[in-house]
Amino acid sequence: MPITTKLTPMRTEVLFINPGNHNKTYQNLSKEYSAIDTPVWTSLLAHFTRNKGYTTSIYDVNVDGWDDDTAKRILRDFNPDLIVLMVYGHQPSASTQTMPAAGAIAKSIKGCNKDIPVAMGGTHPSSLPERTLRENAIDFVIQGEGVYTIEGLIRYIKGKGVIKDIKGLWYKDRDGVALTAPSSVVKNLEEELEGYAWDLLPDISNYRAHNWHCFQDFGKSTREDFSDIRSPYASIYTSLGCPYSCHFCCINALYEKPGIKYWSLKKVVSWIDSLVNTYKVKNIRFADELFISSSKRVEMFCDLLIERNYNLNIWVYGRVGTINDSLLKKLKKAGINWICLGIESANEKVRNGVNKKIKADIKDLIRRIQSNDINVMGNYMFGLPEDNLTTMRETLQLAIDLNCEFVNFYTVMAYPGSKLYEWAYMKENYLPKSWDGFSQHSYETRPLPTNYLSANEVLKFRDDAFMRYFTNQGYLTHVRKKFGDKVERHIEKMLQIKLKRKLLEN
Repeated sequence: MPITTKLTPMRTEVLFINPGNHNKTYQNLSKEYSAIDTPVWTSLLAHFTRNKGYTTSIYDVNVDGWDDDTAKRILRDFNPDLIVLMVYGHQPSASTQTMPAAGAIAKSIKGCNKDIPVAMGGTHPSSLPERTLRENAIDFVIQGEGVYTIEGLIRYIKGKGVIKDIKGLWYKDRDGVALTAPSSVVKNLEEELEGYAWDLLPDISNYRAHNWHCFQDFGKSTREDFSDIRSPYASIYTSLGCPYSCHFCCINALYEKPGIKYWSLKKVVSWIDSLVNTYKVKNIRFADELFISSSKRVEMFCDLLIERNYNLNIWVYGRVGTINDSLLKKLKKAGINWICLGIESANEKVRNGVNKKIKADIKDLIRRIQSNDINVMGNYMFGLPEDNLTTMRETLQLAIDLNCEFVNFYTVMAYPGSKLYEWAYMKENYLPKSWDGFSQHSYETRPLPTNYLSANEVLKFRDDAFMRYFTNQGYLTHVRKKFGDKVERHIEKMLQIKLKRKLLEN
């Protein structure tokens, strides 16, 4: 694959690499159906580093590719003082499942030049820093958000600092592995993480939204293909962190404790102004773990977008119990066409077992969202510790009854950094043998067994449930009425792609 990144004509002091392997992660779904997301954390950190006066570049493997000659080529073209591999996922699973690609890239770089300093940061490395350092051809692990750690590391490499003074750093020394003091968390997002380095990314038209994100626009178009409709596309944060502590989630591995911190609405809207006016972006994902947490703040934000009348197509995460009717009306006017809800399980005992408490009427909420012409992406999980075949059937039936415009059916993975990982680590044969096994759509996937079911049984139920949901006539009729015949045909085409599963021997 040819390099499309704009190469820096001068020596690059910090080269950020966004690793990935879409074909391995999503199998044949990667060709047409999965999103290609802008690397949000990488872009934030690159902008911060550049603002500190260091020449900075980004190489995005998900767009520019990686082959046997890439390491030699980027070392020649960028000539970096420091390489930072950011293993951040756009969902918790995407961090761990990216580790094989990140490790292979690091090994390839070291094979070309063993003296080039290579650091690795992100959710997975922050969760298992010592193991990450020992298992990979890297010199450093950046634990936590990484903002000040990267700044200290480049100063040290340039001979302007002492390594032990860099907070949040794991490194190799003569005695094995050493670590410094805990990392410092960014307190003032507005001043320190004040923008994105979109100009350092490959052409933003190379990024594309999820297929379902653009169903409403595809249905109105005159074309049978909607690849152009899905691009350009970008993800941004309006906040960092999550105040909740669901046992299956690893997001808080990056932060001191559960909590949430915000950028100002003025700052966020300025980013959207730039995306629209400079990069011609219409499709946007707010990657916040919980965008709809403060109704008052979100309403004020919607007012600012409504004033601009940009005709955006946005999707956001919400939490059941935090969405009211007055907010829904403004969300739609602001261009928010999809809300992603973590419904997880139909069974209260199963949800409570992982600290996922839902007190609101889920069916009533979804009907209210849909009545405001906003689509719902429902997230469901099969294989929570208290799940059995009966409770999983309840969850599938709930999904069919709710009839969301699209769904994600996940198996439960004990991701490093989560409470479930701590629990599963103490069990025999509960965890995948490799990081590839944490990928939901990969051939190697291996979900967590429950107290009553094997990993094989959970995975088979999930794959069968996926087919049952997307082939049931109630869903297809709903999609056809809402989006048109083309979207129904698109879904039928998607179902022709069968995921191969090593665990199920297919």
